[in-house]
Amino acid sequence: MSRIPLIIDTDLTLDDVVAITMLANSDKFDIKAISCYGEWFMETVQLRNSLGLGCPVCWGAMKPLFKAENDVDIYISVDPDYNDNTRINPEDEEYPWDKIYAEAVKADGKLEILTLGPVTNIAQTILRYPQIKPLIKRIFCFAGSGFVGNVAPYSEYNAWADPDALKILFDSGIDVTMCGLDGIEACSITAEEISNIHPINETVKNVLDRYKKAADGEISIPAAAATSCYINRDVTPTKEFYVAVETKGTLSLGQTVVDRLGKYKKPANIKVVVGSNPKLFEENLNLITT
Repeated sequence: MSRIPLIIDTDLTLDDVVAITMLANSDKFDIKAISCYGEWFMETVQLRNSLGLGCPVCWGAMKPLFKAENDVDIYISVDPDYNDNTRINPEDEEYPWDKIYAEAVKADGKLEILTLGPVTNIAQTILRYPQIKPLIKRIFCFAGSGFVGNVAPYSEYNAWADPDALKILFDSGIDVTMCGLDGIEACSITAEEISNIHPINETVKNVLDRYKKAADGEISIPAAAATSCYINRDVTPTKEFYVAVETKGTLSLGQTVVDRLGKYKKPANIKVVVGSNPKLFEENLNLITT
């Protein structure tokens, strides 16, 4: 079976490291590029090199499209792996929107995109290359929530960080699946289970050690849980709803409003993940082991 052409868009939080490692070691995907939002380009290059990936890393947007720069810091810096993993390749200098469009043309309608952070790079691609829309098979977006948030009562960070970009994506007509916080709440891991994982490289080991040190009961690795839903998307339960993004509210900025009751009388525009499989999550974590 031919592998799926995939672009990963990331802001490289600790859980993104686990997620990208899972994808790199899956035989389902041909990773064409990793695009970066924010300042973690060098760490993403090091992760790419440590995983032995041949794809470029493209450094994109450093701030949201329109809103003020984010004043909530959820980032914990990834411990860099300096064992000859700082090599930057010539192809790493391409802008993500140019790379995404070029790969979409090459893939002839088969390209998929997984977003693990704010979707500013994807919105920029749509704005610069509106003709890309029919060339993307699907975008699986880890962002938002149908219920409660993590930076505000109803706002999840990736949606809150650049709600205008998420609105552009949701209104684009592209086949988009939203995997929000509520969709992955069944997936967690304990410190003991982390201790039984033998990670594939030192970078991933450092990440797991940080999770273990911070453990207080069940541990959530959200981007990895969402990626597990993407890997198993054929069996991941979704429902189609009209989903709006709050771009103006002071109390609910970034809220993804899932119209479950059809009050807006608008056609569904988004597939929303409504459940996840903890057993498949555990199985997919085996992809980060030696």
